[in-house]
Amino acid sequence: MKIVIVGAGLGGLVCGRILQRAGHTVEILEASDGVGGRVRSDRVNGFTLERGFQVLFTAYPAARRQLDFDQLDLQTFDPGAVISKDGQRYTLSDPLRDPASVISSALAPVVTLRDKVKTGLLAASLIRKSIGETIAGPDTTIEEYLKQEGFSEKYINNFVRPFFGGVYLDNSLKNSAKAFKFDFKMLSQGRTTLPAAGISRIPAQIATELFTRNAIRLNSKVTGLVKDKSGRYTGAKLEGGETVMGDVVVVSTPAPEAARLTGLDMPKGQTSTINLYYSGSAPLYSGKKIVLNANPDPFVNNLVLVTNISPQHAPAGQHLLSCTVLGVPDESDETLYRKGLDDLKGIFKGDAKAEAALPGYKPLAVYRIPYGQFAQPPGIHPTLPDNCSGLPGLFFASEFTEASSQNAAMVSGEKAARLILKG
Repeated sequence: MKIVIVGAGLGGLVCGRILQRAGHTVEILEASDGVGGRVRSDRVNGFTLERGFQVLFTAYPAARRQLDFDQLDLQTFDPGAVISKDGQRYTLSDPLRDPASVISSALAPVVTLRDKVKTGLLAASLIRKSIGETIAGPDTTIEEYLKQEGFSEKYINNFVRPFFGGVYLDNSLKNSAKAFKFDFKMLSQGRTTLPAAGISRIPAQIATELFTRNAIRLNSKVTGLVKDKSGRYTGAKLEGGETVMGDVVVVSTPAPEAARLTGLDMPKGQTSTINLYYSGSAPLYSGKKIVLNANPDPFVNNLVLVTNISPQHAPAGQHLLSCTVLGVPDESDETLYRKGLDDLKGIFKGDAKAEAALPGYKPLAVYRIPYGQFAQPPGIHPTLPDNCSGLPGLFFASEFTEASSQNAAMVSGEKAARLILKG
């Protein structure tokens, strides 16, 4: 059997590799010049830049099944975060996994002691539960869930809003509490990591076997799908007129493109982000934690000195700073860089070392990502499309069948492959 897969994101790659290993012929058609979809890295002037701030949670079940972590040379973040608030920086961390931060975390007034205790209890509770148990029951917003659990406004605004605002590219906390609980569980029971050679090593590793058999065609934009006389999906039309035929078709694209190709209803809405990169010759801070901006009206939501975690991301003697902006303001690169630097001054206000280093940081690159994730309001997950479209010969292998994450994309690829193998 031959399977035509539209899109070389994580879902399509996983699906294709499983089917190829099962002895079937696979042809993956990718519109861009590389695999991975939104999970991509670039090399710019000796720096490795991710297309949007991205990490890999080692607790992701699908990642553990599909990836060789040792081969990825994973570099690990320290648990917790540094919170910038009113000219001060406070450390919050997991005392069991980060004993060096026990005292500073316990004394941090940016959240209450009760919040710290409840965070530990929530983490322990979620670790003990299966994923099914974690996401069972009715859904609500993240903010409503946290209030129901007794967390304070300080905790919600100073930690959860910037931290999970960066995870979901939306700091309103109106997203699904089920998604929050899943991600909190992943954060609590595994490591947060980044491949030394960049996040693109993840799709590249999955794609290796497929490239070996010439199963991936890059720069091959699909303009439409093909059906036979009976209405069964059997192929795809490429820009330029070529038709690629097969026995079944798998669509592995973002939801808007899947809707265009199939005419079927797909998840509506999206969250967006801008990723600003700066380079400097001196570090702004030490340690391997993410820095959250809990000041009023933030422009930079969160930042990380990538080279503290992965020195390989920059040339020797240089440091790489990644800043996440929520939304995609319609402003010039120069304006975005300037506003980012202005906000960084507020984030590190009063830190003599950082204030001395910051003037040496220069703009390096800006990534505008209008479609970072599909929107995940409460109750959306049971309404998402199935891997089997219900139409003959047409399947989906993309995050929009599960949730918006790397794990979800890989799970979707696995499920689509199993359905096709069942016949």
